[in-house]
Amino acid sequence: MTLITALPSAWADNAVQQSNSRAVVWDGNPINVTVAVGQETLLSFDGDVRVGVPPLLYQSAAVDSLSGTIYITADKPFEAQRLQVERLRDGMVMLIDVSARAGIMAQTQVDILTLDEKKALEEDVAINNAFEQHVQRLSMPVPTLLVRYAYQNLYSPSHAIEPLPGVVRSTMQIEKDIQPQAFSLWPVTATPVAAWSLDGYTVTAVTLTHQNNDSLFLDPRQVTADLYGLSFAFPDLGPLGTDSSTSTAFMVSKGPLADSLPPKPVIAVEGDSHDQ
Repeated sequence: MTLITALPSAWADNAVQQSNSRAVVWDGNPINVTVAVGQETLLSFDGDVRVGVPPLLYQSAAVDSLSGTIYITADKPFEAQRLQVERLRDGMVMLIDVSARAGIMAQTQVDILTLDEKKALEEDVAINNAFEQHVQRLSMPVPTLLVRYAYQNLYSPSHAIEPLPGVVRSTMQIEKDIQPQAFSLWPVTATPVAAWSLDGYTVTAVTLTHQNNDSLFLDPRQVTADLYGLSFAFPDLGPLGTDSSTSTAFMVSKGPLADSLPPKPVIAVEGDSHDQ
């Protein structure tokens, strides 16, 4: 007897998603499927197929088809019976050896994939995972998103910079070296590089360059600016002149960084006196 099945509209959405199902890839070798007696088992395909059912199988099981799925319910145990399944769109024939056992636990659904379909499904899953991760990142607090965006702009190739809706480049209007105002406890130069703003927050990227011949640990508690948050591309600085002697500080402020910096220290000039 020959059964004709039709393409299920949501096959790709359901494949390999349920804990009681499994996916099997057709690679030219017969696929073995063992069903449990008394339990309905579904064999699902991704397109219209023609199924050849051995007459003896009907003596041991009920076999039906609907919407691209073959339904098999065994009444009693039986040895392997071979189904010949032809995919109508290209004539591919797949062989499925079905047997039944009593008292076993078996998946209630088996999704039959070809190698090309398995690859396409994996690509779809990867795309969906990437999209979900992107959505999760966009749900981060604004300061975190700003630091991430600034880091990518400085350290990632342009094609790898993730878009951040609403972010704008900001003018800094601060000194060329803000070490006396923000990093006065460290022997460094602090050169502002760029700033970006979003929803009232600003992140300013500042290049720190060590001026001594030892190592320096960057402790955020020693920074004298009134910041909302602070992070570093690298947690310490190496000796002057080495590749590790520079790092980037990502200074997050409410509003422009200029409003969060203390006044620039006034350096007294020797001999300068107002005493008469």
